[in-house]
Amino acid sequence: MPRLSTTLVVALFATACTSSGLDSRRPTVQVADPPTPYVPAETQPEVEQTPDDPIPDPPETEDPPADPPQDPVEEEAVDPPAPPPPPPPPPPPPPPPASTDACYPGSSMTWTTCLPTVTATGLGSTYAYPAPLNGSAQYAEPTRYLDLQAVSGSTMLAPNFRLDEIAQEYKGRYAVVQPHAVDRLQDLRDELGPLVVNSGYRPPGYNASIGGATYSRHMYGDAFDIDPVNVSLTTLQSACYSHGAGYVGVYTTHMHCDWRDDTVSIEFFGTPNGTFTFQPPPFDAVVRFDSFGVELEAPAEGWDEGEPLREWTAYDADGYAIDSFVGEKYEPPADAASVEVWIGREIVRTVVF
Repeated sequence: MPRLSTTLVVALFATACTSSGLDSRRPTVQVADPPTPYVPAETQPEVEQTPDDPIPDPPETEDPPADPPQDPVEEEAVDPPAPPPPPPPPPPPPPPPASTDACYPGSSMTWTTCLPTVTATGLGSTYAYPAPLNGSAQYAEPTRYLDLQAVSGSTMLAPNFRLDEIAQEYKGRYAVVQPHAVDRLQDLRDELGPLVVNSGYRPPGYNASIGGATYSRHMYGDAFDIDPVNVSLTTLQSACYSHGAGYVGVYTTHMHCDWRDDTVSIEFFGTPNGTFTFQPPPFDAVVRFDSFGVELEAPAEGWDEGEPLREWTAYDADGYAIDSFVGEKYEPPADAASVEVWIGREIVRTVVF
């Protein structure tokens, strides 16, 4: 049997497929390009390093360029928010209860020398206080006292003052000694040196018996008659005022200093009931010759703690001082044209011949 050629076989197969109804449209097969063969990179010959060879620095890299400077942007000012309102203040604390002890600076100025006070009733005329002057709480009757029979007179109320220098039992068993006045007295002592207290507290009965004023501050425990030891009366007067004295009286034998315009101590007077009224003394005086027509005298009013100091000065017709004297009465020289008297360092009176 003769061999068929390849072309004839293909043609016959195509004819057979067409006659049999087979779809001659076949899907197209995409044939990818063959992969590129791998070619290894060219290798560099290795160089053997020895320990002595320096390690090469890494290649330098350039810094990225800096951003160009920009103009500052002005921000619009904005008011800060308003602060919240402050909280309401707390209510004031209630007043402390009145203590029945009176505390003093003591020998060490620590205010720990505390003495009991007592309520005393039925004390008779010795403690008969007048009605408050013009309703002033500064002149109210004390409600409590120190019992001088229950407290040692040697108790140091301050570094330089004992209780019995300020209040004495022979004047009356009960006493009022205001602590703030003792503190001022010690201030004077610290500044001026030794001081002698001629008189401190006086009960009303004792005060009347020696001719004291009806409303003498000695009865209220904040007054002292003081005799300076190393300084003049003028120096003492100035010091009393500088330490807050409400009244200073210059007398023939002593200086009177009191603190009448300081609020009275609650330990002795309780809560103030009334208005505070400062009462300046009503000073007055006249200058005249005595009954013999030889000496001048100057009767005075308003110095309720003793006889005021009188300082006399005589002047000639030209107004020059030709003589001076300190005393209750004064006999001027014959050539005096006028005489001036300074009474208690409070008022001046002049007589012209």
